[in-house]
Amino acid sequence: MNYKQGTPRNQLYLFNTCLDKIIEENNKVRVIDLFVDKLDIKEMDFKIPALRTGAPPYRPKLLLKIYIYGYFERIRSSRNLEKETKRNKELIWLTRGLTPDFKTIANFRKNNKKGIKNIFKEFLNFCHSVNLLSLETVAIDGTKMTAQNNLNNVYKRDEIDRVREKIQDKIDEYLEQLDAQDEKEAGDLKIDNDEVKNVVEKLKKLKKHQGKVEKIKEILNEDKDLKTYFATDPDSRFQSDKGKVRAGYNPQIVGDDKNKLIIANDVTNESNDLKQMTPMIDKVKEVKNELGIETETKAVMDTGYFSEKEIVNNIDDETVDIIVPDKGYSEKKKNKNDSKTEKVPAKGYEIKDFEYDRVNDEYICSEKKRLKKTHMNPGTEKSGRKVFEYQCYDCENCDVISKCTNNMRGRSIKISVNHEFIENYKSEMKTDVKKKLIEKRKEIVEHPFGTIKRNLGYTYFMQKGIENVKTEFSFICFIYNLKRVFNLLTVKELMEKLPKWSNDRYMLNICPCY
Repeated sequence: MNYKQGTPRNQLYLFNTCLDKIIEENNKVRVIDLFVDKLDIKEMDFKIPALRTGAPPYRPKLLLKIYIYGYFERIRSSRNLEKETKRNKELIWLTRGLTPDFKTIANFRKNNKKGIKNIFKEFLNFCHSVNLLSLETVAIDGTKMTAQNNLNNVYKRDEIDRVREKIQDKIDEYLEQLDAQDEKEAGDLKIDNDEVKNVVEKLKKLKKHQGKVEKIKEILNEDKDLKTYFATDPDSRFQSDKGKVRAGYNPQIVGDDKNKLIIANDVTNESNDLKQMTPMIDKVKEVKNELGIETETKAVMDTGYFSEKEIVNNIDDETVDIIVPDKGYSEKKKNKNDSKTEKVPAKGYEIKDFEYDRVNDEYICSEKKRLKKTHMNPGTEKSGRKVFEYQCYDCENCDVISKCTNNMRGRSIKISVNHEFIENYKSEMKTDVKKKLIEKRKEIVEHPFGTIKRNLGYTYFMQKGIENVKTEFSFICFIYNLKRVFNLLTVKELMEKLPKWSNDRYMLNICPCY
């Protein structure tokens, strides 16, 4: 039987045509190539290497193309990118056969954080120029992504001394083993050289670990407020996600309703979203200003963003209408029979069940007992909410005190200075118009997060330190937008629109030497 024959390995062979013919006309890599070529990377704060004598440097645009292609194809490691430049025909075409080593690739990312972050903004500008954005309705949400810090490299203040003792005990144990081997050798007995070598290696590692723990102990002593130290990535914090607690970050995005594109992003190490409304609203306003959009934007968030302080800070903004339901909204959806929102022993004794006497500025409970204001000036809670406290001084002989409170001093309640405003705001969130927008939030933001984490597999960060992580996440969001745009426009359409956008954007000829 005759089989198909391959090319003899001693015969000269790779491509039997020019480089441009090995990539199809509708290949997406052509768009990556053209997009980078049309950027003014000097204006975007990329560092342009000085041309000196000796070996010439690689063009910054070439290294940027490698990174975009790598993240687009789920290749983030600089070593793997170096490998792909030698065997991947799309990268061979993209780099014109050049193969920068992994250090060159890694250094380019390290030295161009600001420029790499600006890639997201430039592509967003292109998306706006081809009418892919509206910013009429946007949704804000966060997710949890793992940091480069496993739990073995997390040290708690109340456990650090125990860790030190364990290391010292282990060191003492290995030293005893070495002493035993010395005694054998002194008595002309045969010693196990492999065992000695193994113990010495373990001792070296333990000594190194001991030095590391001592430095961490010093850091904890210097900063009394620091309870936990994350050794690999000190900026990361514990994040709870689906019942699991890991060291990580809380990335935030703003998604646009029109085509589910991400219009803004950020990263925080806060474990919840309570303080993220203002930073993300500010980013929405910044994007609108850059794109020249003056119409009002409806910004929808979930209950995790409901913070009285944040709502009050942003409610008067005429350019962004914030829409965020309170926690009671989601609780009623989950269980209509469970209306308990306070930690009180029984139903019927919550704040909402107290009657307010506006004339005397007092609250009246179901037993007709009065709660009087304790101070004329409001206090401030940890969340920043300003509250007045009302205390009942006649609870001692009350028959239902066990149902109303567990406090032996009697029942007290805290009422926000913005109580009336917040109650009206909560009622407004229950209107049909606002309910529809709240329901729409999921489909706007869950698509981007689903693509980033499930399709691209980006559930963790390669970089360490919050500033590096912010740069990486911004680049990941750009890659998501690029993939999304490929679903909205053909390669041919993009190849036609990119040059026009570049001419309008920069109004100059981009220098090919970059």
